[in-house]
Amino acid sequence: LIGGFWLMNSGNGEEVPSKQVGGAEAVRVTDGAELMQTLTYTRCAHTVTRRVTAPVEVYGKTLEEVQPLYPEWQITSFSASEVQMSQRPDLFCPAHLVLMTGPEGKLCVYRNKYGDALALEKELSTEVSALPAAVQEELEEGIGFSTDEELSGWLESVES
Repeated sequence: LIGGFWLMNSGNGEEVPSKQVGGAEAVRVTDGAELMQTLTYTRCAHTVTRRVTAPVEVYGKTLEEVQPLYPEWQITSFSASEVQMSQRPDLFCPAHLVLMTGPEGKLCVYRNKYGDALALEKELSTEVSALPAAVQEELEEGIGFSTDEELSGWLESVES
């Protein structure tokens, strides 16, 4: 049998195909397998792919058992040595600085350091309430910048 394996039925010695899962044999993740995670960020349309060793908790599990461990991910490929998954977070990717209203009502610069959440980089002295209403609305969602210079230029134009 190519691409699968057979189990012996202990009752009568007949070969019985293993359980089908999503069109593939009931493959189990092996020790040392890798997760290949592809994140496509909706706010900037950039894609980041990261390859990490699968956690021990995944070893020996089938697709049906792995999927609930990653509810925010869509598993796109599953084999014993690699699980590929993707998601589309509503964030800017780690390449961007994100200007947003901070918890104290001041402008804050955030960055997506680990791929799945924004972390505060610095709080600026500018009060958001001093800015035009349209700018305040934009800041609620966050404005992405590729460089410090681009961010500084935008701030100068808005504050003048």
